[in-house]
Amino acid sequence: MVQHGCWSGESSLGTYLWSNSGIDDANSGVGSQFGVLLEPDLVHTHFKDHRLVEPSDVQHMFDAIAEGRDGRKVLLMVSVGEGTTMSNEARAYASSEESNRYIAADAIIVRDFGHQLAANVFVRHHKPARPIKMFGEATAAQEWLNTQRVLITP
Repeated sequence: MVQHGCWSGESSLGTYLWSNSGIDDANSGVGSQFGVLLEPDLVHTHFKDHRLVEPSDVQHMFDAIAEGRDGRKVLLMVSVGEGTTMSNEARAYASSEESNRYIAADAIIVRDFGHQLAANVFVRHHKPARPIKMFGEATAAQEWLNTQRVLITP
């Protein structure tokens, strides 16, 4: 079992960048989120089922992304589990000016209409100052993120 905090290791999805609350794989029932480096500069973060994402969860993600990147941003694909939502404070923090130091563009994978409405609130109300697009599946999200690589400075 992986300890609480930032860590790295291998999975069938890619290289784990972080987990919190000690998860050991993407299908584990333990922990609230994990992040996987799918390819250079492209990170997938997933918030697990039935969670309320708080600003501390977002900060944990930012800390892990920043670790060892020397200021280089990432392209971020985000997915959430069934019944998972973000607090208004977490949405505000995830779209803040500070978030732009870590993330060049976001692709949000929406799983249903309710989640699409919540994602629209994030995009339209909080207005992050970076490209954000919603997708119904991960392949299209990853393809779009790859077109955004010009936003990452070498």
